[in-house]
Amino acid sequence: MTPQLPPRVPLAILPTPLERCERLSAAWGGPQIWMKRDDLTGFELSGNKVRKLEYHFAAALAAGADTVITCGALQSNHSRATAFAAARLGLRCVLLLRTSDDNPPPLAGNYLLHHLGGAEIRLITPAQWEKRDELMAEVAADQATAGHVSWVIPEGASDALGMWGFVVAMQELADQIVSIVGKPPVIWHAASSGGTTAGIGWGVQRLGLETPIVACSIGDRSNEIAAKVQSIWDEAAATMDAPAPDIAIDYLDRHIGGGYGVITSGELAIQAEASALTGVIFDPTYTGKAIAGLRSDIAAGRYGSDDHVVFWHTGGGFAALSYDFTGIVAAAGRVADSA
Repeated sequence: MTPQLPPRVPLAILPTPLERCERLSAAWGGPQIWMKRDDLTGFELSGNKVRKLEYHFAAALAAGADTVITCGALQSNHSRATAFAAARLGLRCVLLLRTSDDNPPPLAGNYLLHHLGGAEIRLITPAQWEKRDELMAEVAADQATAGHVSWVIPEGASDALGMWGFVVAMQELADQIVSIVGKPPVIWHAASSGGTTAGIGWGVQRLGLETPIVACSIGDRSNEIAAKVQSIWDEAAATMDAPAPDIAIDYLDRHIGGGYGVITSGELAIQAEASALTGVIFDPTYTGKAIAGLRSDIAAGRYGSDDHVVFWHTGGGFAALSYDFTGIVAAAGRVADSA
């Protein structure tokens, strides 16, 4: 795939399994649905972000850093994984977390875990978020003044370095999908900061696979996701002195609903149904919105019975605990009447 991969620090439990979702496929009709279980890369370090962080933490250690700095939303899976990876490796961690609420946020889901991982947390406004890279650079400068060496990890670890986590992951999946008989499977995944999509696309081209790729946006418009991916590819190509991939990726923005983190009761109901049919937890912001998008496209007749879809589960189970499923669970008859 590439002459030489960057160094990595083993953090994830790999390979993650590829499972056939027979009950989900039967209930939803259309394609045979498979699930790539990156929610099983670990417990505290669960999810797709860990694959990218293996390369960033290797670079941080090589640079002599004692501190890592990154950013994310209040319930960021990436920030939670970064905090616990830093704790495991004995590094300090500073997190810049976006919040639009002036009140102290409740200690729930990933935000609670950020604290338990020992991270230093700085809450920033949506306006400050627009300058997040500048803010992280300022934090790194402050840390240097205090005698610390910092390594800055971009949002989602989505850059030319973090991308390699999913270039390698595509080799892992390629070894697994040989058991799927018939048409090449579609890879369906939640897309946000672009690193996962960039790595999947780069890996598909380098391996010569015929697997279509669907990047289901959970907040941004399709052209914005495409631009992020192209930027990562261009950065990687320049680093390697090699051409960027030239493949088609289907960027979808028809399932973003109200935008990032804005979830409807209908979307929650689909996520709850998917969990009941698979025994797998989906977080409403990322995998939940992506699985709801897949359900919508299946209902619209996009896939037939001879199609296969690999839903790449990118983790995020802890974030599900920060959402209110009460009405959905009650409507489904799963709450006993104690009267």
